[in-house]
Amino acid sequence: MTTGEPRPHIALVATGGTIGTAGTASLDLAAYHEVGEKVSAQGLLDRVPELDSVASVQPVDFRQVSSTAITASDWMELRVLIEALLEAHDGVVVAHGTNTLEETAYFLDLCLPRKRPVVVVGAMRPLSGLSSDAALSLVRAVQVASSPDAAEQGVLVAMNEQIFLARDVTKTSSQRVDAFGAPGGGPIGGVDPTGRVLIDYRRQRPGPLFELGHIQDLPRVDLVVSHVGADGALIDAAVAAGARGIVSAGTGAGRPTPLEEEALFRATGAGVVVCRSSRVPSTQVVSSPGTERFVAGRSLSPWKARVLLSLALTSTSDRDEIQRLFDEA
Repeated sequence: MTTGEPRPHIALVATGGTIGTAGTASLDLAAYHEVGEKVSAQGLLDRVPELDSVASVQPVDFRQVSSTAITASDWMELRVLIEALLEAHDGVVVAHGTNTLEETAYFLDLCLPRKRPVVVVGAMRPLSGLSSDAALSLVRAVQVASSPDAAEQGVLVAMNEQIFLARDVTKTSSQRVDAFGAPGGGPIGGVDPTGRVLIDYRRQRPGPLFELGHIQDLPRVDLVVSHVGADGALIDAAVAAGARGIVSAGTGAGRPTPLEEEALFRATGAGVVVCRSSRVPSTQVVSSPGTERFVAGRSLSPWKARVLLSLALTSTSDRDEIQRLFDEA
């Protein structure tokens, strides 16, 4: 931004998590969630005054919870809030806990318009921590949301000065500040030391994949992870609990055990939509002889396949139509 240009108007939505928490001491890098202070959106602006040099930032409080407490109904409210904020702002930054950040980002990516940037950001160390990444991450996220180059890319994730597509990003470490990556793809860009936003790869997809209207919640979709000796008990239990969809995180290229496969066929016979995915971080699950009744999860992680299947089931339970969505998403 050069001198004399109007400053971008960015909304900062605080949902809690490490990035919105201050511990009791600089070396409190573990217990801060239990004993620390929850910091509001305005509190984030007060603690990171450098944001004012980047943009005119409006603080917006949404939740003050760990990201493990976020629910599908929270996602629905957050989507509506962001859509409203995009009408009056040049971009939106969502400060979020890192544990489920990738799922929230992907949900928003599938549902939000793409004309203005939406950036999800988190931190691995609390605001008060020695060498915390929280303040710089917030600044970088606002810089990305202020960049015209970030428009029409879908929802982006800004972590550790790198920029990721919501579809590809995943948490790869529970401790290090370089905790996010994109297996098989990598970041699409980053922010250099001068604050310049550099996007090397562009993905333009017109409009959101899903129009949710006034839907308040998502259909139940359960996820079952395969392992040596796994039987079909958890799959049968998911059906009995009312799941409309099941994601099977199989081994290798999506292979469940024989007993799990029998249970998955029972599930489809009961009208449940089953998606095959893999517990392997970088993979490609495709349809093969004998699996035509299942949706192939392609390269999506099991938890993102669950997000997409939940959204798909709001409008259809047709396997072929849902497969088309998985191929496009």
